[in-house]
Amino acid sequence: MRISHNAFAAALLISAASLCTVARAQNASEKTAAQKSTGKHYVLPANKDTVQWGWYDPTEKPKLVVNSGDTVSIETWLHGMDEIRPGVIVDEIVKLRLANDGGGPHSVTGPIYVNGAEPGDTMEIHITKIVMKDTGFNFNLPGKQFPTVGLLASEFPEGHVKYFKLDAATMTTQFKPGIVLPLKPFPGTIAVGPDPNEPKEKAGPPIHDAKGRTSTLRPWKNGSNMDVNELQAGSILYVPVFQKGGLIWTGDSHCLQGNGEVNLTALECSYKAIEIQPIVRKDLHIEWPRAETSTYWVFMGFDEDLNEAMKIAVRETVNFLADQKMVPMSREEAYSLTSIIGDCRVSQVVDIRKGVHCMIPKSIFTKK
Repeated sequence: MRISHNAFAAALLISAASLCTVARAQNASEKTAAQKSTGKHYVLPANKDTVQWGWYDPTEKPKLVVNSGDTVSIETWLHGMDEIRPGVIVDEIVKLRLANDGGGPHSVTGPIYVNGAEPGDTMEIHITKIVMKDTGFNFNLPGKQFPTVGLLASEFPEGHVKYFKLDAATMTTQFKPGIVLPLKPFPGTIAVGPDPNEPKEKAGPPIHDAKGRTSTLRPWKNGSNMDVNELQAGSILYVPVFQKGGLIWTGDSHCLQGNGEVNLTALECSYKAIEIQPIVRKDLHIEWPRAETSTYWVFMGFDEDLNEAMKIAVRETVNFLADQKMVPMSREEAYSLTSIIGDCRVSQVVDIRKGVHCMIPKSIFTKK
C-alpha cells in the first residue's frame, strides 16, 4: 500500500504516541515515497541456515542486511522445519511438538537487519505481496496429552490432522466435497527482535530458554504470534523496535484463519514469497503493535487475561482517536466513538497470551 501525499493520508500515520503535526507526517510520507522509488529488492530463501524453529535469538547473525525502504521477498516453511507435510500422522506431529518443548512449532525465517533502526523507533512493515505454496493443513493436538492446548482440548482427547491442496489460480481450497473455502493468506507470526523487558510468563512454559532465546509461542509488543488475519497483502504493520537493526522474522504462515483460531491452528501453509518493505520511522513512537489496511486502522492488545487484552486494544484505539489531527476530539469523545463504531475482535485464544484487535473504519472521516 502506498502512502498518499495529501494531508489526509499523511494524518493517517499520526499515532497517539507520536503527536506529530500533519506537516511533519506529510514530510515522512514524501520520504517514504522516495524510498519506494529507489529501494533495492532482495530475496531471502528458506533453508536450515535462514530458518529457526520456535525461538528468536537477538544474537543470531542476520541473514540479510537492508536499508529502510528496500523490499524483501521471504520464503517460509511449514511448522517443525517443514516436516509437517501430507502423510504425516498426528503421532508424528506430537513427536515434533515435544522435540522443541518450550519453543513454538513455528519455522521463522530471519532475522533481517534494517540499517538505522534503533530501540525506540517504529518499524513500518508494508506487506506488499504473498505467493502461497500449494499445501496446507490444520490440526489439533490430543487433549488427553495436551489438556490446555486448544480451546476445547478436553472435549477432543484424540488428535486430528487434515491436509489441503491450495489452488492459487482460484484462491480456494476444498474442505470436503460441498465446502469450498476462500483463501486469505497472512503471516500468523511476524516480529521484530524481542523486548528485553518482556514480563515473566504468567502461564505456560518459560518465555526464555537457557540460551536466552525467546519462544515464538506468545504475541507481545514486538509482534510475534499475533494471528491477526487483517495482515494480508496491502496492509501495513507498525511495531516498536527493541533491538538495533530491528531484526525481522516471519513464519507461521497462514492461508486462512477465523478469529479465535480455536482448535490451535489455522489453515497453516507456507509461502514461496511474502514480500515486505520495512521502513524505519524515527518520528513515530508507539507502545503496542498496530496496523492499517486500505479501509481500517487496527489496534492490538495481548495478555493472558482476555479482558486485559481487550482493555489494551481499546485504550490504544482511544489514544489514537484522541490524538489524530483529522477531526480533533476529546478523550471522552474518542471513548464514545470507539464504543459506537469500533469493532473489537478476538484474534486468538490459543497462544497463552490472548489477542484482541479493534478496528476503526477510515470511511467515517469525511474531511479530506
